[in-house]
Amino acid sequence: MQVLHTSISDKAYEALSSLIITQRLKPGERLIEEQLAKEMGISRTPLRDAINRLAKDGLVIIEPRKGASVKAFKIEDVMEIYDIRMALEGLAARLAVARLEGKDLKRLREKFDSQDARVLVKADTELHELIIRSCGNEKLMGILENLNTHIQLFRVAGYGSQVRSEHATADHIKIVEALMQQDGRR
Repeated sequence: MQVLHTSISDKAYEALSSLIITQRLKPGERLIEEQLAKEMGISRTPLRDAINRLAKDGLVIIEPRKGASVKAFKIEDVMEIYDIRMALEGLAARLAVARLEGKDLKRLREKFDSQDARVLVKADTELHELIIRSCGNEKLMGILENLNTHIQLFRVAGYGSQVRSEHATADHIKIVEALMQQDGRR
């Protein structure tokens, strides 16, 4: 049996990533290492490692003599990421359609009838994760999982708007129904 150990740096990365995705750390906000290390009860070295990983993932910007701050995304950034996602998840859906269970899709479809934004965000996430997990292509899964952090950040922000939420829900219902009909191209 393989035992996986999560390092302090990994835990700091997950904690900071979560704070950024949920926007408790706002775009443009400085990441003050001493303060964050104290709040997390860790030394600055694993925190610095976590911040460097977040910078590599594109969620944090590190500037000489200024330090690190949460990246403020421009609309162009969002559009580029969604263009990539659309192409790759379309491929994943075409590959996954024969592997998906009808009962899973039906359960997911019912969640999109909710009026609760939290339920809709969760259903949105579940749908995309189900497609990715079911595609059967390990390389594609890895690429899409790397994009997921950005997507999650934009997804949470997008459901704050009633109009965006309604459009996203309608689109997701169409996706689920196409998958139920095993129409991967649609």
